Amino acid sequence: MTFLHGIGRLTSSPGLRRGVSRIWHHRPALAVLERYISIGILREDYCKWERRVPITPDHVKHLIDNYKGDKLTGIYVQPSQRIFPDSQYEKAGAIVTEDLSSADVLLGVKRVANEDDLIPDKTYMFFSHVIKGQPENMQLLKAILDKNIQLFDYEAIAEDIQDPTTGELKKKRLVAFGKYAGIAGMIDTLQCLGRRLLASGYSTPFLNCSSAYVYYDLDEAKRCVDKMGNRIEKDGLPMTLEPLVFAFTGNGNVTKGALEIFKLLPHKMITLEEAKSIKSTSGPHNCLYGLMVEQKDIVKKTDCQEESFDVKHYRANPSEYESIFASNVAPVCNVIVNGIYWDERYPRVLTKTEMTDLYKRGNKSLFAVGDISCDVNGSIEFLQHTTTIDKPFFSWNPATNEAVDDINEDGVAIMGVDILPTELSVESSKHFGDALLPLLKQLIIDGYSRDGQGYENLPPELANACIARGGSLTPNFEYIEALMKRPAMIHHGLKDHHILLRIEGHLFDSGLINQILDVIERLDCHFEIEECAVKPTVNGIAHKSVLMLRVFSEDDSNLGSVITKVDLLVNLIDSAEASIQHFDSRSQSSQSKGSSGQSKVSVLGEQEKRVLILGAGKVAGSCAEYLGRSKSTTVAVASMFEDEAMAVAKNASRGKAVTCDLSQPSDKLRRLIEEADIVVSLLPAPMHSMIAEECISLKTNLVTASYESDEMRALRSSAEDAGVAILNEVGLDPGMDHMSAMKIIDSVHGRGGEITSFSSVCGGLPAPEAANNPLLYKFSWSPMGVIRASQNDATYRRDGEVVQVNGADLLASSEPFYAWQSLNLECLPNRDSLIYGEKYGIQSAKTIFRGTIRYQGFSSLLHVFKNMGILDDRETGAATWHDAIENLQGDRGFHDLRSFILSCAGNNKELASRVYSCMLWLGLKIAPVSDPSSIVVSFCDLLEQHLQFEDGERDMVLMHHDIKASFDDGSAESHSCSMQLFGDDSMTAMSKTVGYTAAIGTKLILEGDIAKKGLLLPTTKDVYTPSLDLLHKEGIIFEEQVHEEYDEVGHVV
Repeated sequence: MTFLHGIGRLTSSPGLRRGVSRIWHHRPALAVLERYISIGILREDYCKWERRVPITPDHVKHLIDNYKGDKLTGIYVQPSQRIFPDSQYEKAGAIVTEDLSSADVLLGVKRVANEDDLIPDKTYMFFSHVIKGQPENMQLLKAILDKNIQLFDYEAIAEDIQDPTTGELKKKRLVAFGKYAGIAGMIDTLQCLGRRLLASGYSTPFLNCSSAYVYYDLDEAKRCVDKMGNRIEKDGLPMTLEPLVFAFTGNGNVTKGALEIFKLLPHKMITLEEAKSIKSTSGPHNCLYGLMVEQKDIVKKTDCQEESFDVKHYRANPSEYESIFASNVAPVCNVIVNGIYWDERYPRVLTKTEMTDLYKRGNKSLFAVGDISCDVNGSIEFLQHTTTIDKPFFSWNPATNEAVDDINEDGVAIMGVDILPTELSVESSKHFGDALLPLLKQLIIDGYSRDGQGYENLPPELANACIARGGSLTPNFEYIEALMKRPAMIHHGLKDHHILLRIEGHLFDSGLINQILDVIERLDCHFEIEECAVKPTVNGIAHKSVLMLRVFSEDDSNLGSVITKVDLLVNLIDSAEASIQHFDSRSQSSQSKGSSGQSKVSVLGEQEKRVLILGAGKVAGSCAEYLGRSKSTTVAVASMFEDEAMAVAKNASRGKAVTCDLSQPSDKLRRLIEEADIVVSLLPAPMHSMIAEECISLKTNLVTASYESDEMRALRSSAEDAGVAILNEVGLDPGMDHMSAMKIIDSVHGRGGEITSFSSVCGGLPAPEAANNPLLYKFSWSPMGVIRASQNDATYRRDGEVVQVNGADLLASSEPFYAWQSLNLECLPNRDSLIYGEKYGIQSAKTIFRGTIRYQGFSSLLHVFKNMGILDDRETGAATWHDAIENLQGDRGFHDLRSFILSCAGNNKELASRVYSCMLWLGLKIAPVSDPSSIVVSFCDLLEQHLQFEDGERDMVLMHHDIKASFDDGSAESHSCSMQLFGDDSMTAMSKTVGYTAAIGTKLILEGDIAKKGLLLPTTKDVYTPSLDLLHKEGIIFEEQVHEEYDEVGHVV
C-alpha cells in the first residue's frame, strides 16, 4: 500500500465523459492509525536548462529536523544538474541515490522525460501539462493510468488555497514561480538591447549585462545591474544615441518584476507626452526613461473622437476598438517590455504591418522587444516563435518580413524565452518550495495509512489537484478521457480558421460539455483546450466551471454550425446556467450569450474571484465599479431592495444583484458569504459585528469603511484563530486620513524623530458654486450619518491641555479653519482624538486633534435646530411640521415662534434670522411630517429632499494634516499635507474617496498583498503604501510640503 491509497474510494459515474464534479469522500478511521511517509525528489531531465527544484536543501532540512523518525522515514534525491548541488541535499540529511523505489511521494518540477521511468503504484507531483488535453502529453497520462500512479499537478492547486500559516482560503494558484519571469525577462532584455545597439555601432554598458541564468542568484544579478547603472549615470550613453525610452505594458506580476530591475538603473518615469517631447533632446543621456503604457494609450473606440476611455466597456466589447499603439506609442519608444495579457478577441499591441509602415516612414527607433508574455503571433505579432535560453534572441526585419537568428541593425531584436523563471533557479525554487512545503507538512502529518483503514485531513488544495488515482481519472478530470481518444491532433496556429469558445456554467453536472464535444466531433472539427477550470461541488454547493475551446476547420460552414448549435445547447440546458462567449477569427468579432438570452460578457486570463458587497447606498457604486474592472472578478451586490442592488451592480463589468435581508443572520446570507472570496460591508456600522461573526465562521475575509467598534474588537482573537482578515476603517475618514498621516509619521519615526503636534481635519462639502442654500451643505452620503456625527462627544489635546466637549455642545465648538484661504471654512472636533496617540504612536505629542470641516455658518444653524429639539429621536406628535414645531416650542414654554428661535439662538438676532429663513426654505411651516414616530428621521428626510445635488453640480472632499516633529539634533520640521477632490458627472468625490478606498483594501487582500490576519487597520506600511499608490492613479493625490523651523538667529530648531 503506497501513499494516499488508503483513502476512501472516490465516487464515480459510468460513461467516459460525464466528468461530474465531486468532493472527496472518506471512510472514517476505525482506530488511531500510524502514518508515515517517505519523499523522493526526481531528476529534472525534461529540459537541459531546467535547474529548478520543487524543494531546496533548506526545505529538506526543515522536514527532516521536524519529522524524521516520527512521521517521515526519509528523503531520497536522484542526482541531477540542479542549482543546488547534491552535496547540499546530503548535508541537509537526504539520501542521494538513483533508486527512488523506497519513496512514497515523488516530487519534480517538470514531467519525467521518459514514461518508462515512472514507478508503478507511486504518487507523483509535477507540472504534467495534461489538464488541457495537450496531445503531446497524452502518452504520459496513459502511462500514469496504466501504472496505477496517483498524480497531483501543481497547476491545478488553484482553488480554496489554504495559507500555510493562517489557514485562510484564497482563490489563486498556490504553487507557482511568482514574479521571476518578469525579473529574468528584464535582465535578458537589457542584454538584447546591448547587442542590438552594438549592431548599430554603439558600445554601451548594456553589453556587460549577461543573461539572468549566468548569475548564481538574484542578488548577484542586481549587483551587476547596479554597476551598469553607475556607469550610465557617471559616463552617460553615447553622444549620438537618442534618449532611450522603455515602454512597459501590463500591470501584473510580470511587469512588476520587470520594473524591479529597471528601477535599479538611473531612470525617470515619464508620461507619453513627456516621451514625445524628450526625443528632441541631445546626448549624452545619463539616465533611461520609463513609460507605463496604459490601456487608453494602446486602443481607442473605432470611429469615436472622444478622448475619454472606458476600460470596462473595452474589456466587455473589445471588437469595437482598434489599436493606436503604432501611431501613439511605438514612434517614441526604443524598447518594449511586454507583459500584457492578450487573446485574439483584443486588438494586437503592434502588428507586422504597422511595424513595416513605421520603417517605411523612416522611424526605426524600436531597437528591442522583451516579450515576457510570450504569445507567439500574439499581442506583438512579430514574435514568430519562442526562443531558448541558449539562443534567447532573434531579429525580425520589418522591411522584408524575415526573421534571422543573429542580431543585426536591419531589424528589431526580440527576446521570447518561454521558461524565464528557471534562469533565476535559486529564488524561483525557494519561492516555489515555500509554497509547497505547507502541503507536504500536512501530508507527512496526516497523509499516509499503512493498513488502509482510513484517511483523514486530505488538504482540499491537493484533493482538487489530483488528476489520476487507482488507474482512473478523478471525477474533476474525467473530461480528459475524451481528449485521449481523439485522433492525432493537427498542429494549428492562430492564422488557421477557427473559433474560440469560452463556456462558463455547471458544465459537467448538466452534461452540457459532453453534448458540446459531440457537436464538434460530428461536424468533423478539431479542437484544442485553452483553459479548463473545473470547480468541484463543496459542502453541497455546486460552483460553475470554465472551459475555453479553440475549434478549427477549413470549412467555414462547419464553424458556423458549431456556433449555432452550441448557442442552442446553452439556451436549452437550463440546469447548466451557462453563458458562452465566442470569437470568430474569420470576422474578427466576438459575441456573448447566456442561457437567459441576455448578454453575458466576461474576459479571460486571470484567476476567477468573487466579491460580495453588502449594502447598496451612496458609496457602493464606486466600490463595485473599481472591483468590477477586473476581467475575472464577479461582484455580487446584496440589498433588501432589488432596484437598489441592480443600480449598484451595473457598475461592475460582471456584476449581479441579489435581494437579501441583511438585518439579521439567515441561511441565504450565510450562503452568499460562503460563496464569496471576500465581503465588503457598506452597511450601517452597528451591523458590522454580526456580518463579521458570519465571515469568521465561514473563513471569509471582510472589509468595512467604518470605525472599529468595541463589538468588532471583541472578535480579534476569533478572527486570528480562523485565519481571517477583517480590515476596518478603509474609507475617507476613517481611512485615507490614517494612511496619509501614517506615511509622514512613520517617516519621522524612521529618522529618529518625535511627533510634537498632530492635527488632522476632513470634510465632504458641496463645491463652492453648489453651496447655494442656507445650510451651505448638500448630501453625498447619509443625512442621518451627518446628524449623528454632529452630536458625538469629542476629546482632544491642545498645547498639553486635554479638552473635552460634550456631544450636546459639539456644534457650538466650531472654529474658523484657514488651510484653504479661498474657502470660508470652519472646523469641529471629531470624536476622541486621544486614542490616535496610541494608534499612531504619538502619545507624547502636546497637540492631538482630529476635526470635521464645514462651511462657516453650518454648525451654528444646526446647533439652533438641536436646541429646538428637531434633532431629537422622539415622536413628532403631529402630522405637519407646523404643528410639530408648535409642540416643540410649547414643550419649552414659548408661545411665539420667533422668541422660541431667538432663545435657542442664544439671543443672537442675526443667527435667529438665518434660522428662520432656513426653516422657510426647507418648508418647515407647511410640509407634512414623513415619519410621525421620529422627528429627527423626518428632518433627515426633509434635508435629503432639499439638499440634493442638482444636475451639473459637484461635491468636494477636503483633507488636511499639520504635523510637527522634533529630532535629537535639535532640528524640527513642520509637515503640511492636503488633498482636495471634486466630483464629476459620473461620480461624487465622496463616493470615490470612500468606495475606491474600500475597494482598494479589498483588492490588496484578494491579491495577497495584505497577508496579515485578524483585525487590521490601514495604519501599517503594507496597507497604506500600496493603497496610496493606487489612489494616486485614480487622481486622489495628497500634496505634501515640509518646512524646517528656525530660531531667531537662523538655527534650525
